[in-house]
Amino acid sequence: MSRPLTATVNLDAILSNYRYAKQLHPTCHAFAVVKSNAYGHGAVRVATFLDEEADAFAVATIEEALELREAGIESPVMLLEGVFEDSEWELCQQHGFWAAVENEVQLHGLLERDIQIEKIFVKLDSGMHRLGVTKEVADDYVHALRASGKVGEVLLMTHFSCADDLADLTTMKQLTYFEQARQLIGEIGSSVANSAAIMKWSVPENGWIRPGIMLYGISPFSELSGAELGLTPAMTLTSKVISVRSLVAGDRVGYGLGYQAEEDHELGTIAIGYGDGYPRSAPAGTPLLINGKPAELAGRVSMDMITAKFSHTDQSLAIGDEVVLWGEGMPVEKVAYWSDTIGYELVTRMTTRPKLVYTSES
Repeated sequence: MSRPLTATVNLDAILSNYRYAKQLHPTCHAFAVVKSNAYGHGAVRVATFLDEEADAFAVATIEEALELREAGIESPVMLLEGVFEDSEWELCQQHGFWAAVENEVQLHGLLERDIQIEKIFVKLDSGMHRLGVTKEVADDYVHALRASGKVGEVLLMTHFSCADDLADLTTMKQLTYFEQARQLIGEIGSSVANSAAIMKWSVPENGWIRPGIMLYGISPFSELSGAELGLTPAMTLTSKVISVRSLVAGDRVGYGLGYQAEEDHELGTIAIGYGDGYPRSAPAGTPLLINGKPAELAGRVSMDMITAKFSHTDQSLAIGDEVVLWGEGMPVEKVAYWSDTIGYELVTRMTTRPKLVYTSES
């Protein structure tokens, strides 16, 4: 019998969330961001399902882009960080990849080659100070790329640092800087909006939006769940109880015996641990569901197992009982809050040990 740990991915939910992003900005095209193995949901399967509808896909590396092409994905694929080696420009031409350009090495590597690229997105550093160039340099880049005859269309893009904080004025400052850059350049297409900006900020029309975490039904905002934002969570991570024991008040559990029962209760041992991607930082009290009823972590997360307190007088634990770690009935954002992290990390950090199972009405 195989280890009972499964991540069930609802592909219809991902498609619904993509359509919702486009409804919020109906004049814009939309990248479906599938970097980091589609945020842990399986890039090839997700992209295959969306291929006929997505305007384009976006990834972080050329290896991720090549994986999609090798799987038969036909839609355009965008390299959000551009190329890392000059030789990758030939691959971009060969496979029809689009790319960002954010430094001189990338720019000159493209200009010095006899290639044709359909779209290049010049990345503007509007205030995050991670990638990109100033507005004056962006103007030079755009004109050089246009004059080269090697690029079908040049666009301008940026990334927001605080779009998930609606009380922070940084996003407005970044938008202002972006508009100043556009005025300096003249007419040019744009791409500024990540998931948080798509859902809560006004962004330039007729450009490209970049729904990432929202595609998978997870909120980019710490105080709200995806469901509260009208999204449909795509992944439900489940396991099973593999051992049961009864504790009496005073009994201790786990490595370091860090958990002590304050009352008599049942304890279930569950097949999941940090070796599967469950956060070791999750403390005692972190919520989960056993047979649909609330339970909570008791003791440290170990590599392959967790233990959970179950205190329901109308039901007893049994080996084989189903456990929902996050997903249906247990928002991943809630588990992330308890673990002092974000939902992004929980789904992308999963290892290859959980089985990925896909569902769709079609």
